[in-house]
Amino acid sequence: MEQGMRTFSKSLTVLGSILLIGCVGYLMVGWFTDERWGWVAIGVIVIAANLGVLFVQLKPTPKPRDWTVDEVRTLIEPVHGEMAQIRTLRRADKGLPLAKAVELVAQARIGS
Repeated sequence: MEQGMRTFSKSLTVLGSILLIGCVGYLMVGWFTDERWGWVAIGVIVIAANLGVLFVQLKPTPKPRDWTVDEVRTLIEPVHGEMAQIRTLRRADKGLPLAKAVELVAQARIGS
């Protein structure tokens, strides 16, 4: 269910961004012909921001790998502090959710 809501939310965000780009682009034609340069500049900024939103939403997210406690322990052993260890683990695996990283680091710290 959570994955379905995430997909629905992503779809609505993409749709809204595309609609906003289209509407502002249409308005910019009129602003450009009327020589309203301030509004043209604002329109360009709004379109650029929405293109950024589209890029972030459509970028594929990597799949997390399956970590063993020993692998996590080896990775985080030289790092001091639980938060730094969680950050280190998430940098090593870009697809790993925060909650899973916290759980893995806790398991690795208990075992050491």
